[in-house]
Amino acid sequence: MMYRESKLVVVVAVAMSFVAMAGCESAPSTKKELLFFPPPPANPRIQFLTWASGAEEVEPARGGFEDFVLGEEPKARRIIQKPYGVAVRDGVIYVCDTKGLNLTRLDFRDRRYSVLGIGGPGRLRKPINIAIDPLGYKFVVDADRKQVVVFGPDDEYVNAFDVPPPCHPVDIAIHGEDLYVLDNDETCQIVVMDRTTGVVSRTMGEAGGEPGQFKIPNSIAISPDGHLYVSDTHNWRIQKLTLEGKSVWAKGQPGYRLGQFGRPRGIRIGPDGIVYVVDAATEIVQMLDGDGQTLMRFGGPGDKPGALGLPSTLAIDTASIPHFQKYAHKDFKIDYLMFVASQFGKYLINVYAFGSFPDGFSLEEHEIQRLTPIPMDEGIGPVNEDDSEAEPLKTENPHERGG
Repeated sequence: MMYRESKLVVVVAVAMSFVAMAGCESAPSTKKELLFFPPPPANPRIQFLTWASGAEEVEPARGGFEDFVLGEEPKARRIIQKPYGVAVRDGVIYVCDTKGLNLTRLDFRDRRYSVLGIGGPGRLRKPINIAIDPLGYKFVVDADRKQVVVFGPDDEYVNAFDVPPPCHPVDIAIHGEDLYVLDNDETCQIVVMDRTTGVVSRTMGEAGGEPGQFKIPNSIAISPDGHLYVSDTHNWRIQKLTLEGKSVWAKGQPGYRLGQFGRPRGIRIGPDGIVYVVDAATEIVQMLDGDGQTLMRFGGPGDKPGALGLPSTLAIDTASIPHFQKYAHKDFKIDYLMFVASQFGKYLINVYAFGSFPDGFSLEEHEIQRLTPIPMDEGIGPVNEDDSEAEPLKTENPHERGG
């Protein structure tokens, strides 16, 4: 009995020492520097918030006292290996891991990390892009399966829809009851399928360089006003179409200045109609208006949080704001969030907020962090065009495909 009491006293004493040491620690005296685009003295519209590459950034860390009492448990390093597509719903980020061959789930709401699509009929072979409908169904484009693989609101496998051959599906967009699947094989077409049954209703587009034609297109998006946008990668341009495939405009040319494109990839549309285009060559995201005019850019090459490393695409979400508000400046009003996937580097999923400060507000110099400056009116690349492994596109040699 005395032995048990002595052991209890030792455990309690050690516990109290941990508490005492924790209480003695003082908060850092320096304030955290914040990254904005464009940087002050211009009026900032985008703030970099945080990043994640795996479980370590999502799940709560176990404290020293927990390790002492429970014992240290070695854990396998649970990380995203090579992200490409990304979608977000209410604080949960879904990432297509083209090397891990799964759909990684980063849950910032409940602080959990998990993966799906690793077995059974829903096993993913090369997930490239993902879209989530208002009911929570996930539609994953799998280039090797040549299918759209469907997971339900509970993340369980539901169905798989065949994309008509020949095909190399690379992206997907949802509008009402229709799925718009982008194919960058020799057909270079958009396949329209029923969201529930997978039945093909029509196709549009073809290979070529004229308006309404594509050359190895990479990404597709539908705007709130019902227009179709295509990242026409090897024509170095962005196209705006009607939902029936009629050309509205085609903007862009090869180059590394704003308004030009080195390797346009993911394209998504904000709730305000702003068009976001990820450029893998210059490692920036360009922002355009609905007429194709350049507004600004953010990101840029580097190895710091907020910089990008061979970015692939992005996701835009408003419902997740409460789960990321704590990372924002207290006076910065967030309109929506942007989640940009980088294929290389330490910081694979970077989270940004689009918004504004109140009129007349100004940041102190000590609050501002800066990336390596990129001149707005000079060439900004190429930074990294080695996409032999990164880009899920067929090259000029139809037998060579990236991953």
